[in-house]
Amino acid sequence: MERLQIRRLDKHITQTLAPDMPLHGWLKSIRTSLNMSLAQVAKRLGVSKQSAARLEANEVDNSITLKSLRRAAAAMDCYVVYALVPKDGSLNALVEKQAQKKAHELLDPVTHTMMLEDQESPYSEYQLQDKAAEFVRVMPKSLWD
Repeated sequence: MERLQIRRLDKHITQTLAPDMPLHGWLKSIRTSLNMSLAQVAKRLGVSKQSAARLEANEVDNSITLKSLRRAAAAMDCYVVYALVPKDGSLNALVEKQAQKKAHELLDPVTHTMMLEDQESPYSEYQLQDKAAEFVRVMPKSLWD
């Protein structure tokens, strides 16, 4: 079930644009691109010009709430697109990366001890990859510990 959910979300994520926020924030950038004054946006929001300016400042310093951002966007006939996008580009890649890390955490201490005792490592790269693949296949909650 989780694998199907990951595939569906990955497909959706790859279709989502995740551009960086402009230097002055989306609200101000969109407003100025539309040649709309701060007073005009404030009037549409039913707030003072200072409150509208504070919304723009709050967006830039990441303290704006989603509710306020949505309301301000609606005042400019826009809507907010909200998404979490994995840094590696897909949820599958994220799971595989964590599985590799977890396999190393599990097998490396044994390898290190064997090397200190001047013994050959009991684990090969194949076994490490096999353990990582098992983590991907089973996806236990402990994968994220």
